[in-house]
Amino acid sequence: MVAAIILYQPALHGPFLFDDLSLPFQLTLGESPLSIWLSGVRPVLMFSYWLNHQISPSPFGYHVVNVMIHGFNTALVFAILSRIFLLAGWTAKRSRVAAATGAVVFLVHPLATESVSYIAGRSESLGAFFVLAAYALFLHRREHEIRWRDAAAILVLFGLGVATKENMVALAGILLLTDWMFPRTSSRRLYWLLAPAALLAVVVVLRALTHGGNAGFSFREFTWYQYSFTQARAIFAYIRLAVMPFGLSVDHDFPISYTMLQHSAWLYAATLAALTALAIRWRQRYALACFGLLMFLVWLAPTSSVIPIADPLVERRMYLPLVGLILIACEVLSRVRLSPPIAWSAAASGLLVLTVLTWDRNTLWGRPEELLASAASQAVNNPRPVANLTDTLIANNRCQEALPWLERADRLLPRNYVIDASWGRALECVGRREEALARLTAAVGTHPNWKLYELIGLLNSEMDRMEAAGEALRTAIAMEPRAGSPHRSLALWYEARHDSAGAIAEYRAALALDPNDTRASIGLGRVQTAKPTFAP
Repeated sequence: MVAAIILYQPALHGPFLFDDLSLPFQLTLGESPLSIWLSGVRPVLMFSYWLNHQISPSPFGYHVVNVMIHGFNTALVFAILSRIFLLAGWTAKRSRVAAATGAVVFLVHPLATESVSYIAGRSESLGAFFVLAAYALFLHRREHEIRWRDAAAILVLFGLGVATKENMVALAGILLLTDWMFPRTSSRRLYWLLAPAALLAVVVVLRALTHGGNAGFSFREFTWYQYSFTQARAIFAYIRLAVMPFGLSVDHDFPISYTMLQHSAWLYAATLAALTALAIRWRQRYALACFGLLMFLVWLAPTSSVIPIADPLVERRMYLPLVGLILIACEVLSRVRLSPPIAWSAAASGLLVLTVLTWDRNTLWGRPEELLASAASQAVNNPRPVANLTDTLIANNRCQEALPWLERADRLLPRNYVIDASWGRALECVGRREEALARLTAAVGTHPNWKLYELIGLLNSEMDRMEAAGEALRTAIAMEPRAGSPHRSLALWYEARHDSAGAIAEYRAALALDPNDTRASIGLGRVQTAKPTFAP
């Protein structure tokens, strides 16, 4: 735990970033009752955030909890690895040494950084805590047949994991894989309990995936089979990042393979199929390596198979699969004959390199602008890193610095609505309103959405084009009636036109959608107490 805190110290005072800003503790929802926090599909995760929010609303407390979770997970990885090595026939002493080394690799590997230093990455590390605890209990049972109380405890931990993040449902596959590879005791009682629970979890996850958003079969940007072509390549990219963790990014620029031929996706798919077949065939000769490969693929299956997700390659998805790759490395190194001094020197050197890379990565997480600039400099096909950097620079009132990044992105991705929208916000910030309006209009012409119409409405209001502003704001409300922000913006528009009744109605509409909207409450109070001659 001490080592984890020291290693992740540079990021402990880092601010909220990216998805952190859409979590309850950063929204007006933050002061709502606990029941509101727990009403989503990840209640255990939200409960952990709620506890953090009650103790301290600053990012520091959230970061400390994330690091502590990683420390506990490292201990669980040691317990799991030591048992797997024994099942593979290794001696007790050799198993302990290898498990300790593997656990340290898990602790200091830079691929784990995003799951720890990113507050929203807690979904991965906290979910991993529950399923690793369940798996450790499964492996360390002593009776020939699993006891009902152990089976019930594993089931509870499995449920907590899935209620933290949906992809933890992969634990069911890991348990079956373990019993198949290392048959030793009966787990029938567990499977009697686990089968309906796993089925229910799958149904819940599939229902969530059919309601749109950034993941699911209704995702429009690409189909499930195009995503599977892409993931055949992504799996090998993950392996490369694990073996040679250079070129890490908070937002990887990983293009989609829309056909099997594009980016040679067929070759990666064929290689993956061949490796899987060999792992099944040689599972007795090379037990650890084959088990590690299959474990790696099972942990990745929920996010890296056929279910489309907006981000084709994300480092935090490697948090649990990394354990499978550690098993492969142990098999390989066990077959290399080295003298003890050379072996220990090589191990120490490798761990030192990983530690330095993780420290450097955490230093970037503590400096958001450098972190975003690093991702933006690598972006060729992905506009989002530049958009995120632009948002950060605007928030810090350094809008002029965003323009060179946007010019570069515009050359690489002409007529991209994400870049045009960022251009519009940056140009408005530096006072070039006509150019800003042209960019926002181009963006909404390419990809109409309510947020862009709201920005256009507000910008037209600044330019005293009140009719166009009102029309754009009403369009935003029509496109997304459940969003409170356009109602609040339209209320400001009514205030500017000295229409108190209209402003009051819109502020009340915003508060009906979000009773904790402080700005709407202040606006409503301002209009209700204003004198008839009030001129905003």
